[in-house]
Formats: sequence, structure tokens, C-alpha cells
Amino acid sequence: MAANTTTSLSNEMMTFLVDTFLERSKANIVYAEGAKKRVHSKNSGKTMTWNRYTPMTAATTALTEATNPSETNIASAVVSATVAEYGAFDKISSLLYGTSIDRAAKEKTEVLSQNASETLDVLVRNELATGATTQFANGKASLNLVAATDVFNSNEIRKAVRTLKKNNALTYADGYFLGKVGADTAYDLMADTTWVNAHTYKDGKELYQGEIGKLHKVRFLEASSNQFFDDNAGASSVDVYSNFIHGQEAIGTVDLSGENMRLIVKHSDKGNTSNPLDMFLTIGWKATFATKTLNSSWIVNIKTGATA
Repeated sequence: MAANTTTSLSNEMMTFLVDTFLERSKANIVYAEGAKKRVHSKNSGKTMTWNRYTPMTAATTALTEATNPSETNIASAVVSATVAEYGAFDKISSLLYGTSIDRAAKEKTEVLSQNASETLDVLVRNELATGATTQFANGKASLNLVAATDVFNSNEIRKAVRTLKKNNALTYADGYFLGKVGADTAYDLMADTTWVNAHTYKDGKELYQGEIGKLHKVRFLEASSNQFFDDNAGASSVDVYSNFIHGQEAIGTVDLSGENMRLIVKHSDKGNTSNPLDMFLTIGWKATFATKTLNSSWIVNIKTGATA
């Protein structure tokens, strides 16, 4: 990750802040877990592309002896998205950084890193909500019929997994799909008697950020504060929550490394009259990012109510 150094901050301090930024920002990315990542290189334009291949039908016709069959044309499609820049910054006063730069810069870096990761994760969450196949809880026919009692449970998970299997969705290397939920629906899920907590896994290993447990060949991750919901959209004007289950290569994102996500700490540049007495320095983040649904039939959005 690149950063702009200043005369006030040593190289050691800048390295520390960058490491803090990277560590904290990665800790809050949940919805982007399991995405198919592409690196966006410099001078490569604004368009990101992913190749999406369609599974082939079974080749059930026997081959003719000494005769090659017809060539198989593997169907594929190019899915593209336009990258955009996102970012935020704050100031540290000269009096503050002159007396407590380590503490002030570290604390603001931590706040900004959380803002960076949550911003990008919300973008992925919104793309999942836009591009997924919808499943209404408890067999309801439409969003406005979903009630608070139509909660997220093992039966809804089994139905979603069945849909993914019938659509030939790819599992991850461990043989599981990924599920993304929020605090309100995780509360109901954990009350299900068939739920297996992440801390009781036989292998004792959590593979993903925010992993809380597994059920019916789905590993579940919790994004506590960023759950997507339709405000007052259900029966009796209850909120209706989105819970995502998807396979591998269902969603694409930019690989957030190198120049794609940066911490920037700087004084005014020479000739800049907006800060003539160096009364402050700025600290902020900037990311070049894009996300795109690659296969909507490999993502199921289970719309539910919630006990809470």
C-alpha cells in the first residue's frame, strides 16, 4: 500500500499507521468474503471484466469408434463493471499532533479504516441485494406478506441450498456455500436446534472473517451493523431482512491491495495557501473499487422477518 509521507511523520510512524489501517480495514469486510477478485492495475481504464462460464450439459452420447466428436463450444459471457473512487479524510490540528501525534494519528487511522471497510462492504452488500435470486420466507408470495414471525431458520436454508444445487452453483474448496447475515437474523438462526456454532467445529478453524457457524453445507458470516433490509416493507409494516447464500464465482470485486486502497497522510503541498501556517495535517483513505453480480442464479436472497 502506498502512502504520502510528511516531514512531521517518520518512516517508522508511517509504516505503523499503514499496517494499522490494513489490519483494521480487513477486519470489517464480510460481504466481500468469497468474491472472485480482479486486480485493477494502473493505466488500465475504468472497466473491470470477469469471465463467466456456463456449466456444460452431460455428454451422454457414446463416441463412434475412430471418430472424433464435434467440437464443444463452452458458453461464456463477459460481465463488466465500472470502477469508481471512494474515500474520506479528517484533520489533526497542529497543537494536537505536536503534542500527541502517535495517539491522535493511530486513533483516527482506526476510525477511518473502519469507515473504509464498511463503505466498500456496503457496496458489495447492495450488489448482492440487487443481483440475487429472491426467496421469501415461509413460502410467502411477495415482500409485503413477509411477517415478523417468518424468521430465518434451517428450513429456509435447506430450500436455498436446494436452489443453488439445482442451478449447478459451485461450492468453495471446502465443499460449503457461504451465507451472509446480520445481527437481527443471526439471533434467530442461532436459536435453531440444528445450528452448529463456529467454536464447536471439529476442526476448530474459522476460514472467513466474521464466521459464526455452519448449517446444511453453508458457512455463515455475520456483518453485525450492515445488514440490508427493506424498511417497513412487510406485513404490518415490519422491516424485511436480506440474508444471502451464494456459491463460488457468484460475485466479483476488485482486489483491495496496492494502489486500490490507500491511507494518505499529508501536510499542505507547496504553493497551497489553504493551510499557510501548517495548522493541521490531514489523514484519510481512498479506494478504487467495483463489484458486480456474476451469476444471479448462484446467489439466493432469503427475505425474512426477525424476532428482534
